Amino acid sequence: MTGNAGKAHDFAFGEVCRECCGNLAVFFLFKSQIPLSGLHGAAWAGVFHSTLSRLMLRKCFSTGDAVLKVIKSMNHNMVLAEESNGSQCICRGKGIGFQKRTGDDIDESLIEQKYVPAGPSNKAHFVQLFSEIPDEYWDLTADVVDYARNRMKLKASDKVMLPLCDHIAGAVERYRQNVKLENPMLWVVKYIYPKEFKTGRYAVRRIEEMTGIRMLDDEAAFLAYHFVIEELGNDDQTNAETMSKIVRDILHIVEQSFQIELNPEDWNYERFLTHLKFFVNRIIERKTYEDSEDQSLYEEMKTRFPKVHRCVERIADYILIEHHYDVGKDERLYLIIHLERVTRKARKRKIED
Repeated sequence: MTGNAGKAHDFAFGEVCRECCGNLAVFFLFKSQIPLSGLHGAAWAGVFHSTLSRLMLRKCFSTGDAVLKVIKSMNHNMVLAEESNGSQCICRGKGIGFQKRTGDDIDESLIEQKYVPAGPSNKAHFVQLFSEIPDEYWDLTADVVDYARNRMKLKASDKVMLPLCDHIAGAVERYRQNVKLENPMLWVVKYIYPKEFKTGRYAVRRIEEMTGIRMLDDEAAFLAYHFVIEELGNDDQTNAETMSKIVRDILHIVEQSFQIELNPEDWNYERFLTHLKFFVNRIIERKTYEDSEDQSLYEEMKTRFPKVHRCVERIADYILIEHHYDVGKDERLYLIIHLERVTRKARKRKIED
């Protein structure tokens, strides 16, 4: 946290990341064996054997000259610390806890993440949560987040570290007990969020390298969902599931309209999917484009690609009927352009046949 030592987020069992924000965050902590039921619909009931923590973030600022003192060194890279105002936090950073004793000062330049409990009633659970996660899981999680950011170009803020790390530790524990969960959203994550799913698969490979445990694609999809929520720009699980359903329905309309099966490995499919996710996000947030005055391009594309246009009209009708959102002509134009590309090869094959 070099250069940002004065910034912190204060929330229950939460993480203080490097950048200040003020969002309501909902994270899944995959540690306990407590079955959840009725989580955003029957499809999710019993899937997450975990503790659901609802985290409310609020900004707080410590003084620049505050001195952090060691209460307890949890391991070489993590310490329980006390600030000058008496509040406690957990600081993580390479070597931060090495040979540290109670009362020692903490070099704040070593702090990479800082975790603060919201109040005294949460402190015991908070410290227990961190002490139960082996240090090697933090390094593995940091590697996965780095992969998501740099290889997959996903949005992955520091706040994803805690729930993802806890999930990984809990998943390893479950697999060691031969408890393997089926993921009803596997198809959705795999084909609608391919980059996130690849990140989940990378995490599963790294887990196998570290522990020798081979996890299923179902678990990779569970892990990917942390990044799905991040990529949507909010922490609302309901919105994530709503988006998945709408995208899946639109893809179904496309395949039915042209009697084809879309190829997830096709670059045009990925581009179309990216456009769909932003399009659906606008539907959920009730945002609309203001149509341009010149509609000549839309009319030209409608005439050139009548079958594609009819498919777009079916999509627009579905959105209006099911989600009460009127798709404007500019948005229909973009859909025609993307759909023409993603269906071009398949339509050509059908003509040749």
